[in-house]
Amino acid sequence: MKQAVILAGGKGTRLRERLNGLPKPMIDICGIPLIERQIKLLKKYNFTNVLLLVSYQSKKIIQFCNNNNNWGIEITCIEDEIPLGTAGSTLNVLNMLADEFLVVYGDTMLEVDLDKFYIFHKKDLKTSVSLFLHPNDHPHDSDLVELDSDENVLNFHPYPHNQNKFYSNLVNAALYWINKDSLLSWKNKVSYLDFGKNIFPEMLKTGYLIRGYRSTEYIKDCGTPARLDKVCNDFINGKIERSKLTHKSKAIFIDRDGTINKEVNHLSNIDDFELICQSASAIKKFNFDEFITCVVTNQPVIARGECTNETIYKIHNKLETLIGKDGAYVDRIYFCPHHPDSGYINEIKELKIDCNCRKPKLGMIKQAVSDLNIDLKESWLIGDSTSDILTAYNAGIKSILVETGYAGLDNKYLISPDFICPDLFSASTFITSHYKIIYDYISETLGKVDKGSVIKIGGLSRVGKSTFAGILKYYLNDLGFKTHLISLDRWIRSENDRKETVLGRYDIESIKNMFNKIENSNKNEIKLNLPYYIKKKKESIDSVDIINVSPNDILIFEGTIVFEIETKQPSKDFFITIDEGIRKKRVLMEYSHRGLDKSEALNIYSSRLEDEVPVIMRKTFANTKEINLENILK
Repeated sequence: MKQAVILAGGKGTRLRERLNGLPKPMIDICGIPLIERQIKLLKKYNFTNVLLLVSYQSKKIIQFCNNNNNWGIEITCIEDEIPLGTAGSTLNVLNMLADEFLVVYGDTMLEVDLDKFYIFHKKDLKTSVSLFLHPNDHPHDSDLVELDSDENVLNFHPYPHNQNKFYSNLVNAALYWINKDSLLSWKNKVSYLDFGKNIFPEMLKTGYLIRGYRSTEYIKDCGTPARLDKVCNDFINGKIERSKLTHKSKAIFIDRDGTINKEVNHLSNIDDFELICQSASAIKKFNFDEFITCVVTNQPVIARGECTNETIYKIHNKLETLIGKDGAYVDRIYFCPHHPDSGYINEIKELKIDCNCRKPKLGMIKQAVSDLNIDLKESWLIGDSTSDILTAYNAGIKSILVETGYAGLDNKYLISPDFICPDLFSASTFITSHYKIIYDYISETLGKVDKGSVIKIGGLSRVGKSTFAGILKYYLNDLGFKTHLISLDRWIRSENDRKETVLGRYDIESIKNMFNKIENSNKNEIKLNLPYYIKKKKESIDSVDIINVSPNDILIFEGTIVFEIETKQPSKDFFITIDEGIRKKRVLMEYSHRGLDKSEALNIYSSRLEDEVPVIMRKTFANTKEINLENILK
């Protein structure tokens, strides 16, 4: 027998105007009473017995169930003469309980895979209680639960919280698997008792094993008009359906240090943790747009003996507490404690290994995919280092480099991101808004594109050429074309080899040779050896990447000087522009990240006005489409 207990005794005082004289469990959720939705969910997962614990207006609930023939399962309604609380009501029917049973609160709308929850409950035979836990957007006024790395409950933190402490955003969602034996100690203590505030904390103190089941599935209480409206809206717009574990979810993977919080070079002290401005607002954007949000961070400080796991958890609690104050949350935090190199004074030898989870390897990404059923094709990774960008490349997901932290100047790996944004907030705006707007613009204006086409995208520096080119590449890939995006910035000369003007900064002859090779291929597959320019070192390296180009492949060339290279093959041409004030700001920011002070950055900007603008703007392009990205985004 599979048994559930539904606690349906609430009065629904705050919903009085919406109930129209009905008891709270019969509140209407888009045409169907909540209690009916709960019972049908239980039936779907083969529950055969339901104890319906009622009190206020109990006869109406009983009559409603009888009128529907109890939906074909055994339902027993038990009336409490006096309110006994969630636990007190359950203890009052102890003799009717199965050896293990599910507790459902009568004011919660849920769409949960109860079989998977049960499998978790049975995984450790010592488990007395399993709690359904999830993050929410108001942890500061919620009852929170603290877990260890094995999902065992360590502590309960009821609201109100100690303002001097930080807490993990894991909220007790009021859905439990309970072993009957664990309640026997309270069988003679039937009184007003609450599971969350009384029974579970006492169980924990006396040695019972309570575990936490973390899930992103939908469970919300409907206890106020505002919450009820939200649940109904979520039902109408499909959010509840999309929350199912069978639905593949889009995700945002976010690096921690230098992306969410300020880079302090191997953070090991919680006092040094400080959010980058608007990081919380960025994560809130992702939450609102229904992205699963995961932090993926290398933490070699553990292997180096500079920080313990306990401290890492405390730092992450601070992260969750701070962003929670702004109504944001992360679904999971994954960290790698390993480091392959030895030689540190206090290093932990067993953690000094070449693991599979340290970025740019994919262990953390794969774990998230397994835990949360993530669709990588619809997902993004945001970080400040080349290690993050290579991780995204290895995983086959879109990448954004932020210009905070290392700003990609670590140069550990010679790889370029799909897109660049000033910071996490800008990245969130780009992903949730700008990317789609520009994508749709391309769809509406690009016109017919044939196999083997060449597309050129030019303009002054920092106007958005690479952004437009990157979105165009993904648009064409989505149409089924194999598309190569080649930035001419790869051919920037090393500092000592440069000549005057913007053209002198590039190896023009090598670029021409590449175009000649393409045009003389006679429709055969060719190999292109691509160099790489290291901004931090101002150094060019030959043949870093090799790509195979087939006759049907589309080639996108992007760069400031792209229209200065004469080619025979016809091309679709786009000239990207932007307001000069915005461009100036971007140029100054770029050189600031490279370590220049404001006056040095201004000098470079001024010199570029003299040697770049006259060259790039001297031609008119009869067949070139001019695009101002800022105007598109307005």
